[in-house]
Amino acid sequence: MNFDLLERRREKFVLWIPAGPAAKTPSLVLCTFQPGPPATFHTIFSGQLRGSDRPDLWELDPNDIEPSLKNDTVYHYWFEIQDSSPEDLGVIQVTDPMAYTVDYRDTKNQGEHAQPASVIKFRDGKLWPCDINGNEPSQVAVPPHNAMPENNHIVIYELPASWAKSRQIGDVQVDVGTFTDVLALFDLNTAGDRFRDISNIANEAIVADLGINALELLPAADAKPTGEWGYATAHYYAPDFDLGTSSELVKLVENIHLKSIRFFTDVVMAFGHDPYIYIAFMQFHLNLEAERNNPDSYQPHSKELREGWGGRLWRYIRDTDTYDPKSGRPGHMHPSWAFHHGHLHRWMSDFGVGGLRLDSVNNIANWEFIKSYTNEAWSLYRSRYDTPSPSKFLVIGEELSVPVDMVTSGTLNALWNEPFQGRLRAAILGEPADSDNFEWTVRKMVNCTLDDSHPFTDGAQAINYVTSHDTEGFRKERLFNFLSASRVSDIERRSKLAFTCLLTAVGIPMIFAGEEFCDQMDRPVGQKQVDPVNYERKAEDWRARVFNYIATLVELRKNCPALGVDDTDFIHVDESREGKIMAWKRGAPGQAPVVVVANFTDHDTSGIEYFVDNWPEREREDWREVTQGRNVPMEWVGREPVMHWEAKIYTYWRG
Repeated sequence: MNFDLLERRREKFVLWIPAGPAAKTPSLVLCTFQPGPPATFHTIFSGQLRGSDRPDLWELDPNDIEPSLKNDTVYHYWFEIQDSSPEDLGVIQVTDPMAYTVDYRDTKNQGEHAQPASVIKFRDGKLWPCDINGNEPSQVAVPPHNAMPENNHIVIYELPASWAKSRQIGDVQVDVGTFTDVLALFDLNTAGDRFRDISNIANEAIVADLGINALELLPAADAKPTGEWGYATAHYYAPDFDLGTSSELVKLVENIHLKSIRFFTDVVMAFGHDPYIYIAFMQFHLNLEAERNNPDSYQPHSKELREGWGGRLWRYIRDTDTYDPKSGRPGHMHPSWAFHHGHLHRWMSDFGVGGLRLDSVNNIANWEFIKSYTNEAWSLYRSRYDTPSPSKFLVIGEELSVPVDMVTSGTLNALWNEPFQGRLRAAILGEPADSDNFEWTVRKMVNCTLDDSHPFTDGAQAINYVTSHDTEGFRKERLFNFLSASRVSDIERRSKLAFTCLLTAVGIPMIFAGEEFCDQMDRPVGQKQVDPVNYERKAEDWRARVFNYIATLVELRKNCPALGVDDTDFIHVDESREGKIMAWKRGAPGQAPVVVVANFTDHDTSGIEYFVDNWPEREREDWREVTQGRNVPMEWVGREPVMHWEAKIYTYWRG
């Protein structure tokens, strides 16, 4: 599927300004980079762009530039425009809004409005995307369709770029990992980059060993902040400069595809820090202070104003007659819609995206746009295969109020299931959640289709999690910190119970990086986007036991058919213990079931036997307990004791 503006960029320098520039014809400022020190840019050309055969499209053929450009040479450039933002900064230089590579060298310390250079290579009379070193990245090869996991059997690993390592006892160094560091988590032959001196990373493939089959990188598009993984996206078409190059991202994705792991990326479209703030503010962005009467300023179905979080809110209601960047023809369209569809084409075509997570969909505030984005993503996915499966791609929305009608209307495919986290954290303290009693807290946690307040109709619609990157607010911190603050002494035991619930519940499980070994917060509790993952902690004995336990359950969750359907029966509720020992069976008729027996109390079951009512197929001889990897003698099926804060998982399925 072609996107006209992206194709035109191969032939010419191109700048799209819907409704045209207000006061000044845009110019191209073309430079070569001198590494220094100090690093400097040497201007070789500065001249006006020209109007094209399409309205509001400004172009310049690189072959018309004098002196002539050198073949096979990397160039840095900006567009010089009259600032259209409310700040009115005058004539300024801005990054190409659709640059595939940006370079912050010599611009990082020049003030908040300084913009990085766009990077391109001139070769054989055309313009070619390249890394800052001139390497031309390949596209991620389309993975074999039958090798990719289905939505109902994926386990998502939510990975921020902010990592940590100890410099000395009691002192932690926090830095941002790179795409190569991420690759080291999956590939034993990759030592890593900034974190290669951590033995767990250099000598293990930690995340590959965990067994997850979907990697979600928290925003991988370029953002200006350094030393954290914030949601301040500035250059939507370029990988983050601090994380590495396009070539390194391609290498990462192709490596995980070989392991049948899908690549998800996080996209921030409620607000931006992008060049269109200066190029064509009123076409792309809201001035919230001056537009209180504009319906685009408010979240849907509420009177709450949208929140820019330090950026500028994208404008979604405005449309205009202009060049259509996708079709290449003049048309009546929404500029911001087209811009975001364009970077969707870039990421799905070049980086093999197999799923998307849309940040803060209520703050995007335009369901019509979100639905168009979802539909465009699916069109791109379907174009990869002759017979694409509807169960191997997914567009997820994050909105903590869980507006399930966004799923039932086809606006999104799935939502974060925020109530799951609250119910689970209450349950592992032996408490009820919301207005339910304990039994119904567990029932709704295990089976999201029973939640009458947020009625999911299919497990593939709900993303469940023990912890997410949103580690601020009541009971949101990392699991270790939550249990410590709750004065729980048996953290290992309760962590295992928590992940048993997560990985046997209806819904798609998501593991926040570090939770698989009970990482704890190195930055103050209550701050998100700054707390790192400390992979060194995985080496501690009890944390390694938690890791191995979760890895065993991940393998079951990925492969066992009974955990890929919604069918759930609660076969045992111990009323003598206030309903706090329960058993549930997962699986459809005719499938080998999975039975979970969970004890949410401080006490072991009494005696040498604990009888579970309604146990299915009790007379079989091939039952096994999964977490301990042992066979269960027929006379003990459904009769084994359960220790305090323990869950046992049984099945006779064998993969």
